[in-house]
Amino acid sequence: MKIFLILLLFLSFVKADDMTRIDAIVADITELRSEYKECQKELKKQNNTILDSNLEYSSNLEKKNKALSKRIKKLEKELKSKNNLLKTKDKTIKKLKRKQDNFPELMMKTEFDMKKDELVRFKARSYHLKYDSIIYDGINGKMITKWMKTTSFTSSVKTKSWIKVTGYFVDKQWIAAKKDMWIKIKQVEKK
Repeated sequence: MKIFLILLLFLSFVKADDMTRIDAIVADITELRSEYKECQKELKKQNNTILDSNLEYSSNLEKKNKALSKRIKKLEKELKSKNNLLKTKDKTIKKLKRKQDNFPELMMKTEFDMKKDELVRFKARSYHLKYDSIIYDGINGKMITKWMKTTSFTSSVKTKSWIKVTGYFVDKQWIAAKKDMWIKIKQVEKK
């Protein structure tokens, strides 16, 4: 019986250690479960935050993408219209070149009128402009200046459609013209 008692004592110590160990394991498992639940809650919060920021970022990207798509379409339309204008211009240029190549060289009407217009000399008179007029360096020449309406000048030479300025008035002082100056006759009247 002594053996039995020793065995019983031994078993109770062993079992007591097992019980304490089992209680410690259960306590550890309980603690691990609560920590696991806390981690799961944190993980859900983090996932929700990430999802929200991803949704916002995705929404912003989508808006930017739509805006850029609209701009691309607008620029494509502009490019298409400008290409059409360029094609039309090229066609017009080609037509004009064909016409120019096929059209015989003729004397222009102004050149014909110039030959027909003979210089007529007369006694000098004063004239003034009916409206603002351009002054040319010759009959059908290049523009040299522009005079205001009612500017007074003198002349003693004219053709059928042009009159030559022989002098002009500045502050009621007559100044002789030092270079050829011509005005279309329809823009002047006698003073």
